[in-house]
Amino acid sequence: MKYKLLVVEDQTDIRTAIQASMTRSGYDVAVSENGEQAWNLFQSEEFHVILTDMMLPGISGEELIKRIRKNSDIPIIVISALTDELFQINVYEYKIDDYISKPFSMNLLAYKIEAVIRRTYTESLMEIEYKDIRLVVNNYEVFYLGGPVDLTAKEFELLQTLLLGKGKIYTREELLDIIWGYHYLGDTRTIDMHIKNIRKKLFPELVTTIKGVGYRIERN
Repeated sequence: MKYKLLVVEDQTDIRTAIQASMTRSGYDVAVSENGEQAWNLFQSEEFHVILTDMMLPGISGEELIKRIRKNSDIPIIVISALTDELFQINVYEYKIDDYISKPFSMNLLAYKIEAVIRRTYTESLMEIEYKDIRLVVNNYEVFYLGGPVDLTAKEFELLQTLLLGKGKIYTREELLDIIWGYHYLGDTRTIDMHIKNIRKKLFPELVTTIKGVGYRIERN
């Protein structure tokens, strides 16, 4: 199934970059530069996820979200340069599904989109298979060569993230943000330790180190 995104962003460079990156990731992407146009698109087409800025010309992002929520529970991810913590907390009162602050990496945005799609549209016991590994996502279960493997919750989430983004390079900072959250005060060596444990419990070649950048799992 090809999921369809609606990207609402008035800055041309950001809008174009998101459209190009998410199209390469396999999504069908429609774009809008203002709230009025986005509202009309929402009423006339079917979408699976909406990504919207808050500071829009015409209808604001806040008003757009309120209108959408009166009609639909479609996943909404807010993209905004407003980093004030109170603002971000208040935005969740509009029943959004996630929030990402500008500037952001396309890898992190792709993960957030994948996560809301997984929560909203996939079966309750989604499984991920890669070579001889099988993950049962909701149960946090891992099997290798048919037998169970004991991963910690963070090891599981890290492995799941890398598997869902096969072929993508994730920096240590991105992985910390995805798994531990932006408020985490530890350092990037936490990622190295967890990757080491995953390799030891599964197999060493599973995760590739990109020197000076981060990690990835290769495509099949």
